[in-house]
Amino acid sequence: MKLYNTRMGLIDIKNISGDIRFSTDFNVGSIGRYSLGKEDYITLPFNVLTPINFKMGDYVDLSGILDKSLGGKFAKIYEVVDLPTPTYDQSTGGYNYELRLDAYYWKWKNKKFKYMPEVAGQEASWNLTASLDMQLGVFLRNLQALGYKYRGNDFDFSIDSSVEDSAKLMSYENTNLLDALTNMAETWNCEWWVEDNIIRFGRCENGDAVRIELGVEAQEMPRSESQGTYATRVYAFGSTRNIPSNYRPVDETVVVNGIVQKRLMLPEGTPYIDAYRYKDGKRVYIGEEGYDIGTEMPQEEAIEDIIFLDEVYPRTECVVGTVGSYTSTIEDEETQETVTQTFYYVTDTSGLVFDKSYIIDGEELRLVFQSGLLNGMDFGVTFHKAGTSLGSVTLESDVYEIVANDNYGRTLPDETLKPTTGDKFILYGWDSTKITDLGLVSNAEQELRDKTVDCVKKMMVDDGTYNTTLASSWVKENMISRTFDIGQRIELVNKSFFETSRISRVIGLEIKLDLPYDAPVYTIGESTAYSRIGELENKVDNLTYKGQTYTSGGRKGVYIIRTNDSTAPSNSNVFSALRSLAMFLRKDIADTANELITFLKGAEFGEFIDSLIAGKGAGIYPDGRGQFERLEVRGSAVFKEVIYNRLNAQEGDTSYSENGVIESVTLEEDGTYTLKLRKRWENDFTAFQEGDVVYGMVNKLFSTGEHYTSWVRVLSKNMAVNSISVLVYPDSEVPGGRNYPPTELMIITRRGNAINEDRQSYWYLSATTDKCLVWLEGVTKPVLEQNNYYMVLGRLPNLELFDNLPINYKHSYIFARAGIFGELYRVDWQGLPAQELVDRGFWSADVASSDNPYTNTQERADTVWHYGCKWKCLITGTTDEPKYAAAGWAMLEGNPEFTITIDSTKGWYFDIETFATTLFITGNLYNRDVTEHILDADVSWTRDTGNVSEDNAWAVKRAGAGKNLPLTTDDLGPNYTNMRVCTFKAQALLRDGQQFEVAENFVTF
Repeated sequence: MKLYNTRMGLIDIKNISGDIRFSTDFNVGSIGRYSLGKEDYITLPFNVLTPINFKMGDYVDLSGILDKSLGGKFAKIYEVVDLPTPTYDQSTGGYNYELRLDAYYWKWKNKKFKYMPEVAGQEASWNLTASLDMQLGVFLRNLQALGYKYRGNDFDFSIDSSVEDSAKLMSYENTNLLDALTNMAETWNCEWWVEDNIIRFGRCENGDAVRIELGVEAQEMPRSESQGTYATRVYAFGSTRNIPSNYRPVDETVVVNGIVQKRLMLPEGTPYIDAYRYKDGKRVYIGEEGYDIGTEMPQEEAIEDIIFLDEVYPRTECVVGTVGSYTSTIEDEETQETVTQTFYYVTDTSGLVFDKSYIIDGEELRLVFQSGLLNGMDFGVTFHKAGTSLGSVTLESDVYEIVANDNYGRTLPDETLKPTTGDKFILYGWDSTKITDLGLVSNAEQELRDKTVDCVKKMMVDDGTYNTTLASSWVKENMISRTFDIGQRIELVNKSFFETSRISRVIGLEIKLDLPYDAPVYTIGESTAYSRIGELENKVDNLTYKGQTYTSGGRKGVYIIRTNDSTAPSNSNVFSALRSLAMFLRKDIADTANELITFLKGAEFGEFIDSLIAGKGAGIYPDGRGQFERLEVRGSAVFKEVIYNRLNAQEGDTSYSENGVIESVTLEEDGTYTLKLRKRWENDFTAFQEGDVVYGMVNKLFSTGEHYTSWVRVLSKNMAVNSISVLVYPDSEVPGGRNYPPTELMIITRRGNAINEDRQSYWYLSATTDKCLVWLEGVTKPVLEQNNYYMVLGRLPNLELFDNLPINYKHSYIFARAGIFGELYRVDWQGLPAQELVDRGFWSADVASSDNPYTNTQERADTVWHYGCKWKCLITGTTDEPKYAAAGWAMLEGNPEFTITIDSTKGWYFDIETFATTLFITGNLYNRDVTEHILDADVSWTRDTGNVSEDNAWAVKRAGAGKNLPLTTDDLGPNYTNMRVCTFKAQALLRDGQQFEVAENFVTF
C-alpha cells in the first residue's frame, strides 16, 4: 500500500512498515552534514500542495544512491527523529519542507540510559565504577531491550587499543543514550562514532594526510578560534585516594591553594611539565631527543594550566583467593522488618599485608572490582584479622568483608552476582605511605608524570578549526578520492596561519547532495602531535600478533585500511568499501584505472570476432598483435612496417625536408622565441641549422577550416634540450602580408636557408592549395621569386613567365628548366595522337582558294582568326567562311555565348492612342549574326503586366509569333494606363544538330 506519493523520485521516504510515504529528488538545497559526536543528518527540501503527515521513525535508505558520486558516503539509513513542521508558501499556495532526517542512531537521544533495562521500573539514575567495555556492555543491553538493530544485525562496540583500559566512576542521572556515549568518551579522553552496527571508541583519525592548499585545492579556509584549553606549562595533581594530608612538604611556589596538598603530586623536582625547552637556541618539544637536557622556556612563553587526574593514585592490585559467606538477621531500615541476609567476604592472595591502622582517619575502606561479575562495582569493606569470628565462622586468614549496597539496582553481592576466585580488586581509603617497600607512591607519581606528558602533548596543539571549502573543479576530477570521511588526515597549507603546513583531520563536513562536487565544506581540526607513521606501524604489529581493538565478549577486531591510508595490506587487515572502490575496477559501472594494468592473456573489446574480412569489435593478443575496426591517432604514429590492404591515401601538404613538432613555446625578453621540439624517439635530435627558413601551419579549429602560417628564421639550436631559437619574420616579408607567432603542436619544416646554399633547395607535394609537386632552388626568404621554381608537376602556379602562354590553370602541366626526352608523344584525352595546330593568321578567302589552302590531316590542323574567334579547319581545301553552321570549321577560342537582341520596327517612342509596332529578334554567336539559323518555332514570347491570368492567356494566344511580334494597344493589357510597366520577354533556341543554345532578352513599355 502506498500511503502518499506526489511523483516518483530518486529517494523514497518510507514509514516504519516499509511503505512509501513520499518520494522526492535531491533538490537544490539538499545537504548532508556530519560533525563528530554532534550531528549526523541530511536535509531534503521540497514543496507540496498539502502537508504530509510524517511520523517518528519514517526513514530513507541512501545505500546505493550516492555510490557513483560519493563512493557510498552517506550510504546509511536516516530517520525522522523530530517531527517536521512545514511553512506556508503564499506565492504558490503550497507548503515548503526542509525535512531533516537524522542518522539511524540519533534516535537514541530520545531514550534513557538504564542500568537494568530488561526489568520493569528500571532505575535511570545510577553509578557504575567499571572499565569502558563494562559500561558499554550495559549500553548494548539497553539497545537490545529496545529492539534496536541495524540492517538486521545487533549493535556491538569496538574500543581502540589507544583508549586507557581502566575502571572509572560514571554517574548517570536520567541521561539519554547519546549523552551517555558522550560522557563515556569524555571520561576516557577519546571520541565515539558509529559505523554501521559498530559503536567505536578511540580517536577518529585515519589514512595518509591529503594535501589541501588554499588557492589550489581549497577556495576558502577561514579559522574558528579554539574552544579547548591551550597550554604550554601544566601543573598536574592526582587523586586524594590512599594519600594522607601533607604526604609531602608543601612548596608554596607551586601550591596555589591548600586543597591540592591532599592530592598526589608530580615527582620531586618536577613541579610542572613544559611543552618544550630550548637547546642551542632551538625549541625541542617534549618527547624529542634533547628535551631532558634543554633549558626551560622563558616565563613570557609559559601559558599555564592546572589539571586533576583523579584516576591516578597509589594502588596495588589484589586477587581474590577464597570467597566465604555467612548469614545474619538484620532489621530493614525502611520496613522495620527482620530479615535474614547473606554477607560475603574474600581473601587476598596478592601478598599485601594489610592492617587496620593503615585506614586513613575519617575515611571508609573501600574496594573496586577490576574483573569478574562485579567488574567496576565499588563497595565498602571491613577488614578482619585471622581468628575473628563472623557469625558462626572463625576466620583462618585475613579477609575483607564486602558491605552490601543497592547502588546498582538491587542489593549486591547476591547469590548470582558475587566475587569468584581470581577476581581482581583495588583497595582505597588507606594510607599507601605505610608500606614503603612497594613504592606505591613513587610509582603513582611517575604514572602521574607520564599521563601529564600525554595531556601536554594534546594541550600544546592549537585546536582551532578550519572550515575549508574545496574547489569544485578539483573535487569533480575524482569525486570518490577527493570527498572525505570523518577522520581523514589532512595537511593544511595556508601561509596566513602556518609557516609550512599543519597536519589535521576532518571532524565535520557539509556536502550538497544534488551536486556533491560543488564547493563541499570540511571542518578540519587538530591532530595528534606524535608521528602517525609510528602509530601505524604499532597498529600493524598489534593487528598481526595481539589484535588492534577490544570488543565485547573478548573478540579481537580487524584493522580496516581506509581511503588515503598507506598501511601495507596483509593477511590480518582488510580494505574498506571506499578504499576498494578507489583501488579496484568495477564491472557494473564505468570506471577509471589510475595505474598500468597488465593483461597477460590479451584483451577483447565489444563483441570480438577475429577476422580481417568478417570480424567485429577489437582485440589485443599477448604476442602484441591487435585488430581494430578503426584507429585514430591524434599525435604521431611510429611503424616499423606498414602494409596496405588496398589504398594508401593522405591529405594536406607533404614536405620532403627537415621537420619537427613544437612541444612548447617560450617568448624571450629580446623578442625571439625558443621552440622545444618533440623527440620522436630517445636519441632524436633536431636537424634544423642556423639560417634555416622555417614555416608551419596550424588549423584554427573553426568550422570553416581556417588556418594560419608562421614563418621564422633559425638563429641557433640547443642539442642538449632539443630546442631552437628563432626570429619571427615581419608581416612585410611573408606571403599574404600577415605573419603569426609559432604555437604548440605546430608541425614546422625547412623551406630554405638564408646563408647556406646547400640548404636552399626544397621538395614539397601539395594536395590542398597548389595541387602539384614542386622543386624549389635558391630559397633564401619566405616570399618566393619566379627563379626559385625549377620544376612543377601538376597545376601551375600563377607566374608572370606563363602570362603569354595559352595555359588553363585548371589543367595539369609539367614545367622544368630543362628536359631530356628519348621520345615524346602527343595524344588527346582519348589516347589518340594529338594534332599539332598551326596558326595561319586571319582567315582569307583568297588563301582558301589558293594552291596552299587550309588543311586538316591526322598530324596537323590549320587554325585561323576571324571576327575575334579562333577557328580550326576541319576539311582540307574548304572555302567556307568560318562562322556558325560552317561545315569546314570549328570554333576553338573566342566568345561562345549565344545572345539575342530585341528591336522595334517603329523605334521606341510612341503615342499611346496610336500605338502599333512590331518587335523582332536578332541572334548573335561567335560575334556574327545567326538570326537566319533560328527557327520561328524555337522562339517564344511572354508578357508581364502583373496580372498572371491575363498574361498567361496572352502568351497562349501569341504562341506562334516567331521571330516577329506585332503589337497594338490591346497587347499592353486592359489596364495599361493604370500600370507602371508592361514587359515583353523573348526566348530563342539555336540548334546545331547535336545540342542547342538558349538566349533570352526583354523590353519594357
